[in-house]
Amino acid sequence: MRHGKKFNHLGRKSAHRKAMLSNMACSLIEHKRINTTVAKAKA
Repeated sequence: MRHGKKFNHLGRKSAHRKAMLSNMACSLIEHKRINTTVAKAKA
C-alpha cells in the first residue's frame, strides 16, 4: 500500500532530485519563468 507516501521522487536519486529542484528555483528567480514538464512543476 502507498499510504503516507506522498513525496514525488521524479524517478531520480535524492541528490539528483535536490540539485534539479534547486536549479529550477534559481532559474525562476533569475529569469522569472521556467520551461518544464507537468510532473516537475507539480513537485
